[in-house]
Amino acid sequence: MTHELHGDLCPLCRRPLTLVPDVIVYSAGVPYPTRIDYLPHCDSCTSDPLDSQKWNDAMNARNES
Repeated sequence: MTHELHGDLCPLCRRPLTLVPDVIVYSAGVPYPTRIDYLPHCDSCTSDPLDSQKWNDAMNARNES
């Protein structure tokens, strides 16, 4: 399941970003996830091997600013 980010566009292709689950955190002794982190994602850019590294660099720069 993906959720659109309202107003956030991919820094490379300018398509709307979606949220995808990335990190599932488990607590000690608990058999089910206690937290699921969602990260911005662009299906188009992350599926293209040539754009994948550019995508990661752009998102890292975006998060640092």
